[in-house]
Amino acid sequence: MSQRSLGITLCLLLLLNLLVMLPKWLGLTNGTPKEWAQQRDWDKPTDPRELEAYNFAHSLELPLGRGLPDPERFRFKDYRQMPHRVTAAAYFYQLCAREAGEYIFRTVDKVEGIYQMRAMPKRTEEILRDRYGFEDPADWSHWEENGSPNTFLGGPGKGFRYFESQRRPEDIASPLTVESWRITPWTGSGNAPYWRYHNFDYTKPDGEVIPIEQLESRYAYTWRGIRRERDREFGIAGGELIVLDRITGEILGVRRSFVAAHQYPDHLDWEFANVCPSTLRSDGKVRLRNTKVSYPFTFVFQVLKPIDHDASKMRFSPSF
Repeated sequence: MSQRSLGITLCLLLLLNLLVMLPKWLGLTNGTPKEWAQQRDWDKPTDPRELEAYNFAHSLELPLGRGLPDPERFRFKDYRQMPHRVTAAAYFYQLCAREAGEYIFRTVDKVEGIYQMRAMPKRTEEILRDRYGFEDPADWSHWEENGSPNTFLGGPGKGFRYFESQRRPEDIASPLTVESWRITPWTGSGNAPYWRYHNFDYTKPDGEVIPIEQLESRYAYTWRGIRRERDREFGIAGGELIVLDRITGEILGVRRSFVAAHQYPDHLDWEFANVCPSTLRSDGKVRLRNTKVSYPFTFVFQVLKPIDHDASKMRFSPSF
C-alpha cells in the first residue's frame, strides 16, 4: 500500500471514529451522565409509624393469575446510538402498553368510611426534583398530599361519610383550610393514634375532625413505589395504589402507574410528569389524560362504592 493510500485510509478511520464519538461528546446518545447513572434506593420514612406503614405496603403480595402482567425487559441495546430522550420515550411507551393499568378483583358496595394507611409526602421543590429519592411520583398528587379529606368526603353526591388517617389536621391540609374546620383536641398522652374527618361539604369550607384511638374503617388504601431496570436513569418512575380489606388482608384492586418526568439540562421535574394509565373522571364516564385531579379518589371509588356517591348531584367542573 502506497503512503498516499495509507494516509487516506487513516484519515477515513479517524473520520469514522469521530462520527461515532461525536454524539456522545455532545450528549446526544445514551451516554448517560454519571450523576444519572448512580442508581440508589429511594428515601425511606424515618418516623417509626410511617416506616411501619411503608414496610406493610411493600410486604403486600398481589394476587396471581388475576390478569396482572409480568414485567418485560426493555431492549436497551436496540437504542445504543439513539438520543437519550428517544430511549426514554420508547421505554415509557413499553411500560404503559405492557404493564400499566387498573386491575379490580372485587368491588364493595355502600362503603361508609375509608382509612388512609400511608400519607403522601408534602410538596417541596427538593423532592419533586429528586431523581432517585422520591419513592412514588406516579401516585403523588396535590389533592392527596394537601387535602385528602376533601377529596373523599362530603357535599352533594360525593360519597364517603368519614375518612381516617394517622395524619394530624395541621399536616393533612393547608393552614387556611384547617382554620375552617371544627377540631376536637386530643387530651391523651403523646399524639393521637388516629384522626377521623367527617361532616365535610366540598361546597363549603367546613368539616369536623376528632382524635380516635380505634379505627372504624374496614377498607383502606395504600401505595408503594416499584422498580424497573434503569428507570430513574431515564426519568421514569412506577408505583402501585392498592385498595384492600384491612381486616382480612384481601387485596381488592391495584392501579399500576408509570410517569415520565420533564427533563432539563440540570434537573428533572416530577410535578407535571406524563402519566399512564389515564384517570377516570369522578362521574365514571370519561377518562382524562395526564391529570390527577381528585386522585386517588378516582380509582378508589371504582373499587369501594361510597354509600352516598351520586355523580349526577356533584357540583364541580366536569374535568374533575
